Amino acid sequence: MNDWMAERSIFRIRRELYVLTASLFFGDFGTGILMPLIPLYIRHLDAGISMDLEIKSALVFGVFGLFAAASYPVMGRLSDRIDRRKPFVLAGLIGFMVLSAACASIDTFEQLLAIRVAQGVMVGAMVPSTLAMLTHISTPDNRGRSMGVYSTIRGIGSAAGPAVGGVIAVVWGFGAGFYACAVLGLISIILVSFFVRETHSSEISGISDISGSDWSKTGCLPEPPDSADSANRVNSAGSVNSTANTGIGLLAAAAFTTMLAIMIIATMLPLYEERLGASTAGLGVALAAYFSARLIFQTPMGVLSDRIGTRRVVVAGLGVSALLILRIAHVTTTPEFLTLMFATGVAAAAVNTPALAFGADLSCPGMVGQQMSLFPMASAIGMVAGPLIGGVFASYLGFTSPFYLCAGLMVAVGVLVMTKGRRGALK
Repeated sequence: MNDWMAERSIFRIRRELYVLTASLFFGDFGTGILMPLIPLYIRHLDAGISMDLEIKSALVFGVFGLFAAASYPVMGRLSDRIDRRKPFVLAGLIGFMVLSAACASIDTFEQLLAIRVAQGVMVGAMVPSTLAMLTHISTPDNRGRSMGVYSTIRGIGSAAGPAVGGVIAVVWGFGAGFYACAVLGLISIILVSFFVRETHSSEISGISDISGSDWSKTGCLPEPPDSADSANRVNSAGSVNSTANTGIGLLAAAAFTTMLAIMIIATMLPLYEERLGASTAGLGVALAAYFSARLIFQTPMGVLSDRIGTRRVVVAGLGVSALLILRIAHVTTTPEFLTLMFATGVAAAAVNTPALAFGADLSCPGMVGQQMSLFPMASAIGMVAGPLIGGVFASYLGFTSPFYLCAGLMVAVGVLVMTKGRRGALK
């Protein structure tokens, strides 16, 4: 098995992971193109109900996040039940292609809102199965670096997409931008159809037989069929699997706090413009510094977690993130803000990539899609909750209050990850 893996690996990562990541890259690139097109497109659409532009923009992003978050566990559980991932990935990509093209022919805000709801469901179908496939084709020894490579390549498409989308909209119009997204989705559909193979639960961590494998590798036990003579085994399996669920839930909570932090900061940008006397361009550079640092350091943090342990890296990342968030609440100059944002991006990479890898290690064969869906669901909730918490707390309790709340959550989650690890929920 080791020799076979060596022959089919690059930098200790199986080639199948590169194939899957490269196949999905074009869809991610198209998703990035949509980011600036959607809010700008709203100005050109009629609306049956009179609303401020800011409210409309919040709605199109909010309904997407809410329906994606609601779909993740449902679709993850369904993919586990039938033990197939590829149909869900293809369904999500086909939906992305069709809905992107549909955006070019609508003329009302309500139609756009309906499309965003459908897009959220399509993403909810695709992401849990993608994470499950990544879990299947990686091993505990290279899971951190595997998740890091996947996140980095995916991040390149998402980061470059907005700039490309803005250029296309200016030069050729919004319709061209939406059709470009559809074409990119079609490329991913073709690549996934012909080059990405199906994966199954029995492949996790090299396990070939669910009924007779070493479950200590994943922290899970199989759930035997219900019968009188297997009642004790059912209770034992349920208890161990519940422990795995607790660990994955804590790791997803860690990912939630980093998304919450950046969304709070993004919500506060208009206030930073006044407090720091910063330009819009300067604040944009600061945001770019955060995302660039997170993109650059995802793979190194994954490699580090493989070497010294994922729990240590996650806890350290949460602690450093909390300190940086507190400092950002009191920042006084634009250069300092930019520097802190870069450092916060590095700390976020130390939380998210190892947490994702750790969750894959803990996931149970037969439950991978359902359990791994907690990560995108947590991020989607953070994306929706961040602006709400930032706006409400800053308005009623003062500018720094949402930052202190977020830092406190990071510390609390870090303590739980550390203490649960010692008790066995997180190894």
